[in-house]
Amino acid sequence: MLFLIWELLLLLNSAAIGFAERVELFWDIGRLNISRDGYNTWDSICVNNAVPIPPVHVTQGDVLVLNVRNSLDVPTAVHAHGIYHNYTDYYDGAEMVTECGIPPGENFTYIIDTTTQAGDLWIHGHVHSQLTDGFRTPFIIHEKVKPTTYDKDEVLYFEDWNERTFEDMVAIDAKLKLANIPPLYRTMLINGVNANTSKSLHFEPRKRYRLRIMSLSTSSWIKFRMPGHTMHVISKDGVEAVPMEVDGLDLGPGQRVSIIVTAHDTAEFNYMYNVTLYANFIPLYPGLMPRHYSGLIEYQKNAPLASISTVDDAQLVWNDVINMQARDRMPLLPVDRQIVLSIKQFTPEHGIPYYSFGDYAFNHSLVPILFTALSMGELASNISVYGPQAQAHILQYGESIELLVYNDNSKDHSLHLHRGEYQVVEVGPYGDAVANNHTAVEFQKSGPSPMRCDVVTVRAYSYIKLRFHVNRGMVALFHCHMMHGGYFGLAATFIAAPELLQKYVKVPEEAIRMCKLQGIKTSGNAAGNQGFDMTGLPLPILVNRE
Repeated sequence: MLFLIWELLLLLNSAAIGFAERVELFWDIGRLNISRDGYNTWDSICVNNAVPIPPVHVTQGDVLVLNVRNSLDVPTAVHAHGIYHNYTDYYDGAEMVTECGIPPGENFTYIIDTTTQAGDLWIHGHVHSQLTDGFRTPFIIHEKVKPTTYDKDEVLYFEDWNERTFEDMVAIDAKLKLANIPPLYRTMLINGVNANTSKSLHFEPRKRYRLRIMSLSTSSWIKFRMPGHTMHVISKDGVEAVPMEVDGLDLGPGQRVSIIVTAHDTAEFNYMYNVTLYANFIPLYPGLMPRHYSGLIEYQKNAPLASISTVDDAQLVWNDVINMQARDRMPLLPVDRQIVLSIKQFTPEHGIPYYSFGDYAFNHSLVPILFTALSMGELASNISVYGPQAQAHILQYGESIELLVYNDNSKDHSLHLHRGEYQVVEVGPYGDAVANNHTAVEFQKSGPSPMRCDVVTVRAYSYIKLRFHVNRGMVALFHCHMMHGGYFGLAATFIAAPELLQKYVKVPEEAIRMCKLQGIKTSGNAAGNQGFDMTGLPLPILVNRE
């Protein structure tokens, strides 16, 4: 019966695509020697020889057709962060997880259906550190029916930026043996330009504004405030929320919220919004970390600034996701099975740490994980065929999973689930935060309708519980969106209902061709062999050495 239901849903979805509006874009991915921060010039990743990459706007139900040409000298892949991809896993953009990537000089088309979702998403590169080097932009799916009334809709997106590529900064860290300090970003960009030169927000009296506040940063957290104005959070990562009044927003890499702000009754004063760029694992450097920025909220040209008293952050109400409730009132999921992931760190002699959710750091297989799941028959339900470097977990259709993530680590981590969202149901202390000069996280449980999101911060020396329901077959990456964590192994893969994947997923010939051009096998286990023969698979990196 379940298979019949899925076949009906797939037919209905195909019919919907047939009548949907097609939004077609052509992206030529390359590099441009330019100053993004106003001080330093180096090669930023660009689209169509321009930066910043223009935000993408569609309406729910549209089909985004993204034609990509790779003019880089290395492979690339495009990830639409937040898209579900119902049985079109091969468009998820996770290199060597769901596809092989686009080789230099080649073209590939991503087809992204927005029938079942809306909200604040983003698009970024998912090969090596291309996200860090500028391959990122907002992707806004506008609702056909607004979740609330507002007069104007604005996007504010924040990026951390440095004058060096990520690989260059990692090399410097290794040379200096800065084992516990991810690269230090020196500048913030707001809407693609230096935060010190960003444009003002223009407010009109009594108007209601929807502000889409998006952290596209890679290793830094963002705090955002609008002193003198009241903010109500109405969504998190594209999921609508029961409106929650807050004083400020605290967003980790990849996190997005929409807020509603009502302008004052008169244009007598102008105001300032404040943004702080920070990271708990980077030592304080006066003027460098944290970095403080401000922008003008302009009601009237040359109007005086309102006098607003300074309030300590500890006295403010922030957008803590554990205190939010989902607007659709989906109840707390039951738990059929708990998966425990414990963040581990190992620093070898060269000084750069590796991370893992288990014994081994995540690393690429020789065959994309999706293709292994599609080609191994009944063995696709055996984690051994994916190799230890995949950190694979097999999920059964219809079960509700609880992820218990322990972080006995001095760094905050921003955890992202591809292809879906999870309920945030509990947080609490873990390890000895005080002894390690950190503030202990307070124990908290969610309400009856926990907020769902696709990125959440697990603080240093804490744990977090996340729940989601397996409602389809999929291959989903779960990884740290703080670049230094994800780049060095803090990832796991969920292979959900491989029997459904084998029934419903048909990989396009063009995706197969991308693999063949790079000499990548498209069937077999992690090593490209049959059965459990892992001959040729590089040895995994052992992280858990306890």
